[in-house]
Amino acid sequence: MQQTPPDSVLALRADYRQAQSRAARLRLLVESGRLLNTLPAAESGALALQRACSFCAMDGGVLLQGTTLCAGFGPSALQEQLATLSWQDAAHVLEAPLQQVPLALCLPLYATSGEPFGAMLLGNASVMPHPDAEDLEALQLLATLLAAHLQNSQLLKALSVRERTMSELVHRQMTAQEDERARVAYDLHDGLAQTLAGLHQRLQGFAQHRDLNAELHTALAPILQLAQRSMGETRQAISGLRPTLLDDFGLAPALDRELDRLRSQGRRVQWRHRDTQRLRPAVEIALFRIGQEAINNICKHTTSGAVSLDLSLDGETAQLCVEDRGPGFIISAQAASREGGIGLVAMRERCLLLDGQFTCHSQPGQGTRLCASIPRALPTEEPV
Repeated sequence: MQQTPPDSVLALRADYRQAQSRAARLRLLVESGRLLNTLPAAESGALALQRACSFCAMDGGVLLQGTTLCAGFGPSALQEQLATLSWQDAAHVLEAPLQQVPLALCLPLYATSGEPFGAMLLGNASVMPHPDAEDLEALQLLATLLAAHLQNSQLLKALSVRERTMSELVHRQMTAQEDERARVAYDLHDGLAQTLAGLHQRLQGFAQHRDLNAELHTALAPILQLAQRSMGETRQAISGLRPTLLDDFGLAPALDRELDRLRSQGRRVQWRHRDTQRLRPAVEIALFRIGQEAINNICKHTTSGAVSLDLSLDGETAQLCVEDRGPGFIISAQAASREGGIGLVAMRERCLLLDGQFTCHSQPGQGTRLCASIPRALPTEEPV
């Protein structure tokens, strides 16, 4: 039986140990990367320090961002000493940086710009061999994973704050818009509408005067029609700005008044479900504006086809669906246009501001269906 030469055995053993080391490095990076994605930024630093220390048999470590201590692992006394070290912009080994720390590792954290914004500092309280170049490279890759996770968390936090700020601004804008619409509506009602009503009454009285000859009576008829039409247009403008039906009787009657515009065109209008329960004012206003905009779009872009509405106030959610059998459109192309996109964006924004949902389904030749769903009550309120 032929025996394996000793040199070959040693070579196989060396290859096996190298394979083990590579597997350990790969396992460190893969498992750490997976775990970091599941943790908030506040906990990710401690996890990275723990895994790094376990990999290279270090006693403990700290995570610094600038000069701020963000996380630590290992004995508190060692953490305090490591926190006093200054970090550099490249991974390196520190030999006896402190009296009670014979060995330390510096692993910088790099921003996307390439500039370091912090470092992982690992230390040992007893003398030990230096990690080799491959181990140091693996630890630096771990620090890079941590840096990316920390920066992503900061960006997500900043984005969340920005979105919340934008939502508050949009909410204030829409609230101010509704207040201004109400003010203008009341001013028109108490001012111009009353003046036109008085003018119309005076003209009617003058037209019924016994001494009015036929020529003047004929000339007065179109003036009366003009005054009457002006009154109707003023009432319609007031209703569009702030319908009194919405304040006095609720959402369903106010939407039904808007549907009169379609009925006057000879369009067939159907209520599939019409719930007349009252809602909190913010929900009624939002659903009314969404329904009003949907009816405006139907009047503007379609000339035929039935229209149906569904107003359901069951459970904890108020839902309004408006469907027409018009020509339909491709949503992506329409949303990209200045005219079509703003209306859909405004509807969706009104829903999102009240923790609701908005959907729009449309295809050429198949009509359009809009649905808005909004919670009937605030999270701290009971449903109306």
